[in-house]
Amino acid sequence: MAITKEAIIKASLDILNRDGISNLSMRALAKELNIKAASLYWHIKDKQDLYEMIAEHINQEIALPETLDDAKEALTTFALEIRRVLLKTRDAVDIFALSFPSTPSRIKAIKFILSTLTKYGVSDKNCLSAANIINNYVLSFVADEIRAKHISSEEAKQFGLIFGEQYEMSLDFEQQFLYGLRVILAGLLVENEIANQKFHEF
Repeated sequence: MAITKEAIIKASLDILNRDGISNLSMRALAKELNIKAASLYWHIKDKQDLYEMIAEHINQEIALPETLDDAKEALTTFALEIRRVLLKTRDAVDIFALSFPSTPSRIKAIKFILSTLTKYGVSDKNCLSAANIINNYVLSFVADEIRAKHISSEEAKQFGLIFGEQYEMSLDFEQQFLYGLRVILAGLLVENEIANQKFHEF
């Protein structure tokens, strides 16, 4: 069997979806490919290199909403698209968190969100921080969503019994996701206004 980048990625995803990231090792990958572990190092430097390769493959499926002129709509659509893609692969959140975004499609995605945040009114000084806030929100939400999907509707009702019926846990994850995103985007606008007010005071 010829060992190609595509074969390595496919075998890695098979292991991830079947056994989880804790079982994705160079030895396990070599076994999946039916080769010796030492042979794998001709194609991959180390596990970090593997994570970045997988993250790039997953990220390539994320469609950038480049045709949307409204910055808020574009940021919302982009965040929803990242969530959709992350939910498709087991432990994709961990793969993204453990890899450095230095590959082509991930760099393109970062440039997109930075330029869109600029259109939204975020200053150049704060764009990277704002992008990081959105990225961390999406990753942490998806991780929580995956865990929460194991909760039954009856278990969700227990939240109301413990804390009060008005605090009943919602299992509408997209609605929850959009609410949190709206809060973040609204907060960025408020921060922009405060920064502009301080600037004009001088």
